[in-house]
Amino acid sequence: MTYALSIHVESYEFSGEFYFLGDGYDTGGDVLKHVATDHILTMKQRPHAAEYLLETLQEGENVSESVYEQAEPDVSCGLHFDVDHQQFQFWIGDRSVDIGRQPTKSELRSTADDLSI
Repeated sequence: MTYALSIHVESYEFSGEFYFLGDGYDTGGDVLKHVATDHILTMKQRPHAAEYLLETLQEGENVSESVYEQAEPDVSCGLHFDVDHQQFQFWIGDRSVDIGRQPTKSELRSTADDLSI
């Protein structure tokens, strides 16, 4: 199964979106548990969005918007990160969940399990 994950980062200093494509997860809950959780935990540990963005771009795992739009994934989901308010929101289809300010890995896994039901 192919997934597409968009990550929208919003702050006073920066607003932008990054796109990820991958294989191996067939539900939004699985993508949250195995992919988005890593991004959330990384973001919450960085005092400035620029540090997260620099790491993400250097790792080169993201794809261009055109590649993302041409993909035909089995699962489409997204993560929104409001840097200034330290708020995370994950969405899959028409369902979204507010994750809050300082989620732990176990809280994120529990949220992912709830989305998989």
